[in-house]
Amino acid sequence: MKQNKTKQVLLFTLLALVTIPAAMLYNSYAIENQPQPEQQPEAVKLPSVTVIPVAAGAAQGVIQSFGEISAVEEVTLSSQVQGQIIWRNPAFVNGGQVAAGAELVRVDPTTYKAALANAEKSLADAALKLQEERNQKHQVELEWERSGLAGKPDALVLRKPQIKVAKASYQAAKAAVAEARRNLEQTVIKAPFTAVVLKRSAGKGSYLQQGGAVATLQSSEQAEVSLALSAEQWRQLPMAPEGMKVQLFSRDGGLYQWQGSISRLAAIIDKTTRLRTLVVTVNEPLKQQHPLLFGSFVSVEIGGAEIDDLYALPASALTADGYIWWVKGDTLQRHSTAPLFSHDGRIYIKQGDLPSRIQVVRKPMASYLPNMKVSARIEDAAE
Repeated sequence: MKQNKTKQVLLFTLLALVTIPAAMLYNSYAIENQPQPEQQPEAVKLPSVTVIPVAAGAAQGVIQSFGEISAVEEVTLSSQVQGQIIWRNPAFVNGGQVAAGAELVRVDPTTYKAALANAEKSLADAALKLQEERNQKHQVELEWERSGLAGKPDALVLRKPQIKVAKASYQAAKAAVAEARRNLEQTVIKAPFTAVVLKRSAGKGSYLQQGGAVATLQSSEQAEVSLALSAEQWRQLPMAPEGMKVQLFSRDGGLYQWQGSISRLAAIIDKTTRLRTLVVTVNEPLKQQHPLLFGSFVSVEIGGAEIDDLYALPASALTADGYIWWVKGDTLQRHSTAPLFSHDGRIYIKQGDLPSRIQVVRKPMASYLPNMKVSARIEDAAE
């Protein structure tokens, strides 16, 4: 019995020694010869770009520039007389507004009243002297006629030289009265036009010398802004732009606007900047709904001539180094350009040698390269 168990153990051991290597060999063969999965080529993912279809067409040019508002007239008001100021208009202050003909200051008139009185006395004396000479001439003529003498009396006898001198004295005295009266009137210094007081140089109690400055005034009846236009800009203007209406906008985001008109276009070009000056005027600037103050900076928009073969692009399409990118087929193309003008957030560029219709990249990236493969996505209208 014990012998049979020993034989069974030996048999199982022998089977294990045979089957285990066989199984290992089969597994190794099966692994090496198992079917390989089909290899699929990996898809290349192209960078996506957003494009806008645009077509070249005609558009009215818009000339944009900016400048500082200034007065058309600015004068330094001087005194024609001398003396102490005895009165000042309360509105006569720096930044104040004064109407045309308004009294600004009054100079003590005492001396000038006396001078006028003396001039009027001298005029009366001269008038009397002239009349006396004429009376004497008339008396001589009567006496000569009564005497029955032939011919005529001598000019000296007829007092012609004396009358001539008396006439000259009378005219001189008359002119002196006019001058004295004018000087007396000049003791009241008035504003020559409706103005803003830029700088007051005299006040009550101060002593004015003849020719001394009283104030610097800026006319408030009209304001102007001088615009420096490039050759490309002024070529867009009509042949005779004078009188054209233009729009002015405040520089703080266009919160306020005014209407002006072109008054003149300079007939010369600045030798240094090669720019040409255009002057726009605004009537009654301080009486606008929002006053247009002197010294304000404004932007100006002028409607120009109609220009053909233009693309209207979003401002974001132009790179900082002056390129637009567009997609031809599935490749990127680059085009160097400069806007002719911009308006309402869009830039306008010439078509040049580009096709009449292109798909322009809305927001180019710095990493773009010419002929780079891309996947174009046309922007939705809502975007």
